[in-house]
Amino acid sequence: MRIDKRAASRLALLIAVSWSGAAFAQDDGAVAELVVTGQRLSQQRAIEVKREALAVADVISADELGRLSDKNVAENLERLPGVGVAYDQGEGRYVSVRGTPAQLNNVTLNGVEVGNPDGDSRALPLDVVNSQLLGRLEVVKAVTPDMDAQGIGGTINLVTQSPFDYRQNVFARAGAQVGYQDFNEKSPVEADLAAGGIFGDGRFGLLLGASYAYRDYRTDGLYPDDWRSVPGVARGGLPTNIKFTNYNLKRERIGASGALEFRPNDVDQFYARGLYSRFTEDEYRQRWRLDFASNLTRLTLNADGETGVATGVESRQDLRLEYKEKSISTYSVGGVHERGPWAFDYDLSYGYNELVEPNQAWQFRGGSFTVDFDMGPLLYTAEPRNAQASALGFRQYTAQDESGEETNKSARFNIRRDIDVGQDSFFKFGMKLRETDKSFDGRTNVWTRGASANRFTLADHGLQGPPMEVDLGDYTYLNRFTIDADAMNAFTDANLGGPLMVANLGDSLANDVLSDYDLTERVLAGYAMANVDFGLVRVIGGWRIEHTETDVAGFRLADGVVTPVSRSGDYTNFLPNLHLQFRPADDVVIRTAYTHTLGRPQYPQMRPGGELEFLELSPGRFDGALEEGNVDLKPFLSENFDLSAEWYFAPGGLVSLGAFYKKIDDPIFTFSETLTGVTLDGRYFERLEYAQPRNAEEGEIKGLELAYQQQFVFLPGVWSGFGVSGNVTVTDSSLTVPGRGEVPFPAQSDLLYGAQLFYQGGPLEAALSYHHTGKAVQGLGSSDETDTFDDDYRRLDAKVSYALTDKISLTFEAQNLNDEVLREYQGGREDWLTNYERYGRTYYLGVSAQW
Repeated sequence: MRIDKRAASRLALLIAVSWSGAAFAQDDGAVAELVVTGQRLSQQRAIEVKREALAVADVISADELGRLSDKNVAENLERLPGVGVAYDQGEGRYVSVRGTPAQLNNVTLNGVEVGNPDGDSRALPLDVVNSQLLGRLEVVKAVTPDMDAQGIGGTINLVTQSPFDYRQNVFARAGAQVGYQDFNEKSPVEADLAAGGIFGDGRFGLLLGASYAYRDYRTDGLYPDDWRSVPGVARGGLPTNIKFTNYNLKRERIGASGALEFRPNDVDQFYARGLYSRFTEDEYRQRWRLDFASNLTRLTLNADGETGVATGVESRQDLRLEYKEKSISTYSVGGVHERGPWAFDYDLSYGYNELVEPNQAWQFRGGSFTVDFDMGPLLYTAEPRNAQASALGFRQYTAQDESGEETNKSARFNIRRDIDVGQDSFFKFGMKLRETDKSFDGRTNVWTRGASANRFTLADHGLQGPPMEVDLGDYTYLNRFTIDADAMNAFTDANLGGPLMVANLGDSLANDVLSDYDLTERVLAGYAMANVDFGLVRVIGGWRIEHTETDVAGFRLADGVVTPVSRSGDYTNFLPNLHLQFRPADDVVIRTAYTHTLGRPQYPQMRPGGELEFLELSPGRFDGALEEGNVDLKPFLSENFDLSAEWYFAPGGLVSLGAFYKKIDDPIFTFSETLTGVTLDGRYFERLEYAQPRNAEEGEIKGLELAYQQQFVFLPGVWSGFGVSGNVTVTDSSLTVPGRGEVPFPAQSDLLYGAQLFYQGGPLEAALSYHHTGKAVQGLGSSDETDTFDDDYRRLDAKVSYALTDKISLTFEAQNLNDEVLREYQGGREDWLTNYERYGRTYYLGVSAQW
């Protein structure tokens, strides 16, 4: 796509655009020579991409990624307005945009859908990807017709680097870091490398990159659950239990990327690109649980409403060993060609994603303890009297083996023609075909305790491990009855399937088939659009149509008999879009947009089959229950309205204010009903409880975004090196759910804000960053009291770099300086804790070089 001529000098800052869609303005020829040095120019580059974009979008450039103290792409994106992140074990994982859950957004690599290794969601875990492999990150919040319609909140586009970005015949950069974690005194490491060059008289470019990160760290946590109202308790209710937990985790990321480009002349380009990233996690978890309030008749509450005694309390000790391996890979070939007023681009891509997740878990349970509890402090206490490991008998061992594969094949082409209306106007149309094949196989085998003569406890056979502290800062608990992992594994190998650990074939069969599915999704899309630029006013409008077909197969289990089940469904969506830009001055851009987007159902929601459970009341008469998927689900459909104003008041300076409103039809909920007098699978059911995901009525999301950035180059002396940036997003939402009325959208925070203070002077660069993610509904229950929430989450990070020479720099960074903990709660009450995790601080010292 051609850019406005008056913006050519500014767009010399931009890297060559690798996305063939119209979300961002593209330069048709070579840009002027420019060596980008320092965070000031990197910020200006990101601002200029936003300024010249056709769509409503925000950008982080490659150089800016390097100055952020983040662990992965998810945490990088959290710096942008309207972007929230869900954390897992202290690391950002799932990204929501403008209050929309991650599974309803879209993630692309150079405009090509990445897909997802997970089997239960469309939400891509972005902790899989290391940002060092990328050229920039783009969040498009109002799509143009040539973009995929998937993405109600937005489209996150990961853009790889081009070898022609470096403007050198031979180039390389490398970096390495070693760290220190104060919680477990371990040393994480990171390294990245990129190298390439321009050859063949400047016609060929090659770029290869690799990255590696490894962390061996610890998290401690308190995880009560099942709170309910109890009269007389000072905090209004009690949980059924208290759970003390130690996690030891080893996380590793390995990534590689490559690009080969051929530019035989000024009007033809060919490329081959690829990216591979693998995330692995080894998790060791010890958890001790006391069910001190599961039976209220055995509980005596003192007059203060906070302390009391519970009798007949059962205890439980769990050991879980979990391994996860998630990998994503995307490869594409394509080209761009210009012939007079015509331009053509095309792309063929192939993606392969894989999940491998074997887990083991042991459970010991028993006892009848007397427990003293104190519900006064937020981190309440419950301590048993005279608890012994001999009271905890073996109950269950499970071996889970989950695996999934996904292939994505797509082809697209776009044709553009310049038109003699205004300046830099054009007409464009194109088509795209995508086919996704996804399979998931979940298998869990179960072994339980044997006859009473063959039972054993945690105190037997040398299975008990040493006590472990659960350090939550304000309070330290004792995980006193741990299970020795090595001894337990050896004992299991010697006794599995024998009289001490007996196979549970019924549960194993259900766990073996009910989560399995094979799915094929085909999307055929076409569009036509026009961009008419009159200088002060630009209009971008058009239509997109997408036809989606789904074939899915699963299993039904009834009375120990497994029956294959398959279903097919399809739907077509017609999606008009209109953008209007007004530039009353060279440094002011006002944008309005009216767009349509969709969010396709989650994969398990379409899985047919399920388990038919039944009880024969009398010959030929049954009582039963069935929960199954629904391939006829329609996607979420969103009608989006955007209005924003941007003032680029100085180089590297920006003030923007935006408002958005999303009217969402056909949201999906779990429908349940009780049927009477029905026949299913040849059986007559007097009563059948039936559950299935279905489309509900409507929902809405609305909000305001404010962003500010400035470099204080006008100040004297050392002060001219400083700069600030910040953003605030306020959001409100509602979702109409049958039986509940209006509730908030899950994962939607009412308040997001962040700020950075940065400095660049001589050889020194530094940044201090803070981000706040507000409270959000995590999961909707059957009532307000059973809803769960994420509490406020705050990050304070710092990074400093010092250039020893013009080629070598030292870096120091500190993550989670405020020793933030992750908090979750239930029922809208912040003192009804369901999750309280602590991770500690992490520090890194590194060196980087380029030549």
